Amino acid sequence: MAGLIQAQDATSDRAEIVHVLNRITFGPRPGDVEKVEQMGLRNYIEQQLHPESIDDSAVEKDVARFELLQMSPQQLSQLFLEDTKRFIKKQKEKQAADAGQTGQGAQAVTSEATPPAGGGTMNLINQASQWRSVAAIGQLEQAKLVRAVDSQRQLQEVLVDFWGNHFNVDVKKGPDRVYKIIDDRDVIRPHIWGSFRDLLEASAKSPAMLFYLDNASNTVQRDMTPLEQEMREMYFQKTLGIADPENTTQPGEPMKTKKQGGINENYAREIMELHTLGVDGGYTQQDVQEVARCFTGWTINRMAGEFIFRPRLHDNGAKVVLGHEIPAGGGIQDGETVLDILCASPATAHHIALEMCQRFVSDNPPPSLVERIAGVFQATNGNLSQVTEAILTSPEFLSPSDYGNKIKSPLEFAVSAVRASDSTLIAQQPPPFDKLVPAMEGGGVMGRGQVADRISHRPRQSLNWHILELGEPLFACTPPTGYKEVSSTWVSPGALIERLNFAMALTGQELSDVVFDPQRILDGIDVDHPEDVLNRCVTTLLQNNITDATRKVLEKTALPAPGESQTVNPSKLIALMIGSPEFQRK
Repeated sequence: MAGLIQAQDATSDRAEIVHVLNRITFGPRPGDVEKVEQMGLRNYIEQQLHPESIDDSAVEKDVARFELLQMSPQQLSQLFLEDTKRFIKKQKEKQAADAGQTGQGAQAVTSEATPPAGGGTMNLINQASQWRSVAAIGQLEQAKLVRAVDSQRQLQEVLVDFWGNHFNVDVKKGPDRVYKIIDDRDVIRPHIWGSFRDLLEASAKSPAMLFYLDNASNTVQRDMTPLEQEMREMYFQKTLGIADPENTTQPGEPMKTKKQGGINENYAREIMELHTLGVDGGYTQQDVQEVARCFTGWTINRMAGEFIFRPRLHDNGAKVVLGHEIPAGGGIQDGETVLDILCASPATAHHIALEMCQRFVSDNPPPSLVERIAGVFQATNGNLSQVTEAILTSPEFLSPSDYGNKIKSPLEFAVSAVRASDSTLIAQQPPPFDKLVPAMEGGGVMGRGQVADRISHRPRQSLNWHILELGEPLFACTPPTGYKEVSSTWVSPGALIERLNFAMALTGQELSDVVFDPQRILDGIDVDHPEDVLNRCVTTLLQNNITDATRKVLEKTALPAPGESQTVNPSKLIALMIGSPEFQRK
């Protein structure tokens, strides 16, 4: 009887470890469960809560090879400006050619600088070397995958994904293709273990967020001075090579006084609805208008790629936000005060606690847990390390009733498949594809149909592109809500078919940047012994979590029938197992 109890305890402990690895990592690799068993689950969680104690130098060395991600904000801004100028020049040349008037300027252009599609391989390589702000998207996505697949600091990468999604910025919008590099590197990553107040302020001052939610153009309306109008005209003429599209002054006429700016409420609304209080957080439309006034003048130094407060663009009148009076003449402090008010609100504590519990515990976490975590948030002034620890050490997080109750997102599914199969992600392609692939995939992510179509028709696509086709393009969620934390969002018959197709591509050696070898899973198991092969794959890929129904399907479709050759096709078996219902859950 004692032996049976010990065996049951061991099974229970292993299931608990698998559950934790599925929630605070991007899925276990072969051998991870055994490593955690050796060090103890509580010790493992504690280690992940202190990533500075974990050597991740190998991954950081790989990421350092993405040269665009190492650039300063000023250098990144210059990349976008150069691509914009290049695009404008090509547009002007095309319009002049179409009109049969070589050398004539174009009247209207767009700043959406994107590499054109078409041409042979050498032409594409030449284009890729030019459109570097577009390639920045591809490099940012690839670096995220390198860290998700290979980082030893797995909880940190899960949290970076969570907070990057919470403060969502879409790289398809203008200069955010380069500003998001700054946002990921200098805003999200350094603040996920600190105070929420610091993270919120860093996001409020992030060039990516300022542009994405239009606060960069949120100003008090006023008359432009003649000097300001001249400087604006000079910027368009000298920097971009076009006339100011808003200048209606005719040659020889005196310059007309123009109105500049006006209140933009986009960021004010989203900082309350999405970033802090939540949709039911008790704010009114009047609060939205007042918060927008508080953030006037919070904008971007476009040449430096950095936040700047411009006092002359700020509404210095008195304001009232959520019942708090903000005196006139506060300048930048008006916005800082709003951040203080929002972070101190119980509604913010509840909203953040709910979203974090949805990520780590359940799509519908127990209200008692949410309230308890909200209490930790308030008691620690939003200390995110302590909030995270409180969730991961809660009885609810470790409750067997919540094992496997969430569906993996496309990112989680694809990365966990690479990790579970012990496949190798190639961090960067050899020249010249190290330049070509990021530029093409960056253009494809931005919605350039010809580029995307060309990539999709290649015989082999990257892990990044497969995740896009599964429905979760990285850093490219259009609405400010980000991708939903409720995992059932990802469930549909079509999605399951696409996931099985991905599994077949992975095991069929059809991913351009992933090396799959079934022997890394079989490790000496004879492929002529079907039951042994099946058992090994069930243990390694599904951690022995398999229903009788799934096992029967695998035996029928992936194992040899009686009287046939007993040699198993391990790639087919592994693909079907990755596509199984059990592997979709975490």
